[in-house]
Amino acid sequence: MKCLTQEQLIAYMEDRLSAVNKQKLESHLDHCSFCQKQLEQWIDHLEETVETSWENTLSEDLDQKIISTLSPHPVRVLNRANPMPTTSLWKKRSIIIMKRVTFSAAALTVVVSSGMLISPTFASYVHAAFTSSPIDKSTPEAAESNDIRQMAYDIGIRKAAQNGFAQPVNKSTTDQGITLEIKEVVADPLRISILASVRDENGKPLEIFWQDMFARTDQEPIFTIKDQKGNILLPAHPSDTSKESIHNPNEEWDSARNTDGFLFLNRELRSYFDDLSKVPDELLVEFDIKKMGDTKGNWKLSVPVDMKKAKAATKTHEINKSYTTPQGLKLDVKQITFAPSGVEMVIDRSNTEDKRRKDYSYELVDDRGTVLGAWDSKEILRKASKQRNVIDGLKWRHSLPMESGSRDFHYFQPIDPSTSISFRLGSVYTEESAAFRATLDLDRIEKAPVTAEDQGDRFTFKKYEYVKDANRVVDVEGFDDGAYSFNADGTATKLEGYHLAFEGMFGEEAAAMSPFRAYWSITDENGKKYDDVQYFIDRTDYKNGRAELTGSLFVQNIEPLPKQLIITATKRMVEHRDVDWEVPVLSEK
Repeated sequence: MKCLTQEQLIAYMEDRLSAVNKQKLESHLDHCSFCQKQLEQWIDHLEETVETSWENTLSEDLDQKIISTLSPHPVRVLNRANPMPTTSLWKKRSIIIMKRVTFSAAALTVVVSSGMLISPTFASYVHAAFTSSPIDKSTPEAAESNDIRQMAYDIGIRKAAQNGFAQPVNKSTTDQGITLEIKEVVADPLRISILASVRDENGKPLEIFWQDMFARTDQEPIFTIKDQKGNILLPAHPSDTSKESIHNPNEEWDSARNTDGFLFLNRELRSYFDDLSKVPDELLVEFDIKKMGDTKGNWKLSVPVDMKKAKAATKTHEINKSYTTPQGLKLDVKQITFAPSGVEMVIDRSNTEDKRRKDYSYELVDDRGTVLGAWDSKEILRKASKQRNVIDGLKWRHSLPMESGSRDFHYFQPIDPSTSISFRLGSVYTEESAAFRATLDLDRIEKAPVTAEDQGDRFTFKKYEYVKDANRVVDVEGFDDGAYSFNADGTATKLEGYHLAFEGMFGEEAAAMSPFRAYWSITDENGKKYDDVQYFIDRTDYKNGRAELTGSLFVQNIEPLPKQLIITATKRMVEHRDVDWEVPVLSEK
């Protein structure tokens, strides 16, 4: 089975699937990180669009009127008659976000007549979300629009298009009855966004290109970026990306698809140029597609992108301020760049004392202390993350290696450059020594759970189940509960191993980072080490500065079953909240 389509994901969120199909889809989502990413990305776009666009639009009185019209469970998916016994991380987070989006969506429905609606597709989604006491149906719907200014999910791309940086393309190529059309482009020195569609001979939208762009078996480059002389441009790879994690040459592109059949293809451009002054006046994006779904063909397009106007509107301000924290982390805040679609911060970091892992968070604030944007370590659990106003949905977490450390590139949605802006350091995260040890007697653990604690980090383990029937290859739609590896042809192989459920609470000083893959070591009573371990997190929370979570670990290749499993960790991450450094990055003009 191939990965899920956007229509299937939307139908699931609107609870329009049969019980059987719903169970199959959830089973696929439980074990397919790619489809989890697509679902969460779609929800992220909704959350970002709704929260940012409507945060300051409605009066308190109107807010209350809107909320009073809603039924207790406006989204059907939130009111299941038979709740699942366990809920995976992607499902928990999706439901939480949908609750927030639904209430904001109600406000969006009320004001649709004012012409402020972002997307006709979103209007249809909002109307489908309510089960009772609907908003006045006489409210006129927004006119259909194929304009990237109205349809773009990303706030920065939408603002850039509204400010005149959208370039019409309207080029298409047809083969085997399938038409690929490129409609518009928005680009600046930081990133590029392309509005496209794939349709059949009757003009019906197709999902195949969206599905196949990042297929695990697709190793042929779909996109090539060239300068005006025809030279192929190659990006620098981030230092935190291993070769094993790169599935294909198209991964750096991000895609989203709406229910009208339009594709949004996005990627950052900054990694192509170590200096923004080297961005050429014109780029050429070439499409070369040899297969659409199961249909072989030849779809080629060259899309010219004029960069002159966006380059002229992009301004870089040098900062060059340094600070060494008490933990030995040296930060050099180099520069800030304002582009039509977003803001870039460039920061060099290095260790002055040792080679321990270190990370940091910070805020960009105005002269009244209002947070305009905030960055946090990408390893922080989502509920504990301090990130705000970041550009999410692009492969933008780049950290390029340097002689003495690394250069970090952080991206935020547009910030008004006419105000005063300061950089305010938040927390510093450091790797520290630990002495965590949990000895689990597998014969007794179900009746006698084991709790282990180290420096306030407490984890309780209990038996979950032993899964057999290894090497059974199944179609993804019909597989049973358990752990699976996915094959290139879309089938899944059931894995044999041991499930251990656990609950954890971190100490007050512990950083809210998952310690499992980085620090946990699992051996048996004879010292045999088990490296084939998968970790599943079902719930995360963050209360009073402490992270809590529940989940399970799955140990493969564990036959014969040992008497004991011993989990140890010699390191942990600690958060230092007492740092104090603030420096101006842009003075008011």
